[in-house]
Amino acid sequence: SAAASRGHRVTLFDAAAEVGGQFNMAKRIPGKEEFHETIRYFKKQLELTGVTVKLGQRAEAKDLLGFDSVVIATGVAPRKLAIPGGDDPKVLSYIDVLRHRAPVGRRVAIVGAGGIGFDIAELLTSPHPPTDKAPGAAPTP
Repeated sequence: SAAASRGHRVTLFDAAAEVGGQFNMAKRIPGKEEFHETIRYFKKQLELTGVTVKLGQRAEAKDLLGFDSVVIATGVAPRKLAIPGGDDPKVLSYIDVLRHRAPVGRRVAIVGAGGIGFDIAELLTSPHPPTDKAPGAAPTP
């Protein structure tokens, strides 16, 4: 939206069905519900600045013809666990847990003590189940 607000004609392609990328996973972490508001804010900015948003569309070379510039902002992919057993079905990525809601056992080893590792630990030890609803949102009937 910053480029659009400076007069550029911007088209945003996203293979996902909704904007927000990894914020959509982060908002499920207890204590990080503010990401609902972050996503709402950026969606509104895209609208106000006239960005053309193409959701559910993975950009292909033919889609990019005619643009003066192309910016690659494709997000992050989790690393594979490169140890014996790393390909076992019990080994899950944070995307498996957060986006795909894969079931997790009672005894869990988390490999990685960065932000994502802490977030997964918080999610798994929280007494409150995660929600995709913004704080204060009306309950679904």
